[in-house]
Amino acid sequence: MRQKKVANAHKIVKAMRLYLGMTQAEAAKAVGLPLCVYANYENIPNRILNGQFCIVYRVLEMLHLEPQDFLKGNYKLNDLGYQITSRGTGPLSNIMRKSLQNRCPVTKAKNG
Repeated sequence: MRQKKVANAHKIVKAMRLYLGMTQAEAAKAVGLPLCVYANYENIPNRILNGQFCIVYRVLEMLHLEPQDFLKGNYKLNDLGYQITSRGTGPLSNIMRKSLQNRCPVTKAKNG
């Protein structure tokens, strides 16, 4: 699936997974992917944009992202999204976890 470059596509996927309180392993299992394949969608810029459409669609649906809007670049990271995706690996701090309970780290463009 060849698409235009979507800014921070991999970070949007990671931010939404964290927002939903899932580990990479849980997300991979939910969509029937090996962990290494799912992890690549979060770790390699634009990798998710080059995957098989049916798999990418399942991942985006699981993350509550509308595939058409995602592929058009209508989703953006907000300041919380940048904070949680730029930190290192490991569990989220209590402060980050509470922030995620109160606010989604991804916003949808108003014109999208």
